[in-house]
Amino acid sequence: LLRKLERSSSQPAPPTKPQGPRSRLEMMARAALVIAMAAAVAEALKAGWTPEPCEELAPGMPCVKLYEHPQGSTTVMPCPMESVTSAGGCGALFGDKADGDQCPQITCPKALGVTMKLVCAGGCCPSCWAPDHVVSLDRHTALANPAVVPPAPQAPTSCGGVRCFEPMCAEGFAKGHVQGDCCYSCVTGR
Repeated sequence: LLRKLERSSSQPAPPTKPQGPRSRLEMMARAALVIAMAAAVAEALKAGWTPEPCEELAPGMPCVKLYEHPQGSTTVMPCPMESVTSAGGCGALFGDKADGDQCPQITCPKALGVTMKLVCAGGCCPSCWAPDHVVSLDRHTALANPAVVPPAPQAPTSCGGVRCFEPMCAEGFAKGHVQGDCCYSCVTGR
């Protein structure tokens, strides 16, 4: 018995079988599963976004907060008055309209595979929104464009990062600045 064991341990192991079609199919199925799982994780990360806290935003950047429906309701109501940029304008917009008739009853669509969310971002009513890093919006900020000019010196401080273009004015109009605008525009000739 001992000699048999010695002989069998000194013999090389039998060659392994080459991979057959079944093994390749199993490997392909596993790879597809890994890819599907990675896509599901990416989708979950896209769905789980929230706006940046307002206190962490750069000066001049608008504050965006997720809209919260009234408890037990899906009715879209006005944004809280402390979050709107023009409470007087909202009052004029709403007038004598009843609750539920003041704002459009909207649900947010999917854009580029991401479901947008209702947010209050300074307007009277919520709007659908998603941050740029979630929808992969390309604003071409790195392009060097000779047609881009600096904003008007009289521009409000909220115009940081704006890209203006030199206006080409028709006869009777001249390049000028309109109070509150970021860029020069064509105004009635002086």
